[in-house]
Amino acid sequence: MEDIYTFTLDSDTFERVLSGKKTVQILIHDAKHRVYEVGNQITFNREVKEDMADESNSDIVMTQKAVIENLLYFANFNEAIETIGKEKCGFKPNAPLEKSSDQFLSQEKYEAIEKNGLVALVFKTI
Repeated sequence: MEDIYTFTLDSDTFERVLSGKKTVQILIHDAKHRVYEVGNQITFNREVKEDMADESNSDIVMTQKAVIENLLYFANFNEAIETIGKEKCGFKPNAPLEKSSDQFLSQEKYEAIEKNGLVALVFKTI
């Protein structure tokens, strides 16, 4: 398996990957992200914030490997979240859909989604 991409996640989202609650990574289906195939390996890194880095752990980067099991395609963010579920995508289950989409969408991303749609990488940690 070839490791083709690394995602850096905030600590909360990274913990959801480790616990198995987050099993889907949503991406804009543009030219950069059309390379993914079932069976590809991906790596998740935990974001290290300045307040987390000190002399004792500054060289420690937490990572988790995963393999892509399925690719799902969607026209927009709401369709993806409603089909997959917020928690599997890494959002808190009780957060309103609008809050989840606000975290994901900037105007630039919204326009790119309108043009390209979304791809959801369904993964299993290994």
